[in-house]
Amino acid sequence: MAVDPRAAPMNLFKLLRGIESIETEVVDQPVLLSPLERLRQRTGSDQAGFFAAEQDACAGAVSLARKWGERHRRGECGVVVASGGRFDELIESMASGFCRVPFNDLAAIEAAVDSRTVAIILEPIQGENVANPASQAYVKGVEKLCRVLNILLIFNEARGTVGQHGGVLCEDIYGVAADIVVLGDHSNRSPRIAALLARGHACTAPIETLPGYVQAPSSVRRPTRPTHTSRAPRQFLPNGIMA
Repeated sequence: MAVDPRAAPMNLFKLLRGIESIETEVVDQPVLLSPLERLRQRTGSDQAGFFAAEQDACAGAVSLARKWGERHRRGECGVVVASGGRFDELIESMASGFCRVPFNDLAAIEAAVDSRTVAIILEPIQGENVANPASQAYVKGVEKLCRVLNILLIFNEARGTVGQHGGVLCEDIYGVAADIVVLGDHSNRSPRIAALLARGHACTAPIETLPGYVQAPSSVRRPTRPTHTSRAPRQFLPNGIMA
């Protein structure tokens, strides 16, 4: 997949935050969906939550995977991670079994997965200054492996690839669907936040109960144009006063 490393990121959070004052002729407007609900619906997720930091969202993803392992792998929590991820040390500290493999090497991932593995965590586009995207065959092969073995596929998109290459998520570009997605906020606004998405059987706990979760803004109404007040009729003065 060809990626222009000079491409300017098109930040999803900036779009979701775009609830600006828009004057309309209609006095009453329906309640708008919150940014979090719009993110959930736009990405086809069953759960979505905002987090105070990207590492908190990543830790939340591993927590969901651990709870999945308690249900389906007798408490195991083996995780396979492609090298180059920013949160590898955090993931290793939370997983009962951790294996780091070379990036873009499907055979290495297939060899690393065993009966203790509950999830594969993949950062599809890596690199700080120059984008280093995974190949189409690699990402699709990882997804197929997860489906065949019935384990979770977790995408870490906290590096700032959201909306950068033509889709809202990296999975839109690769034509795959992850069970859990970590999103980073790379706008210039403060405070910066992160997000966590979960789908299907990966929804093993309410996201709002995970550490680092922050309350999403409530639904808002568009500001309405103030009603026009009637002007007092102009009074004409007699000509003598005008003189």
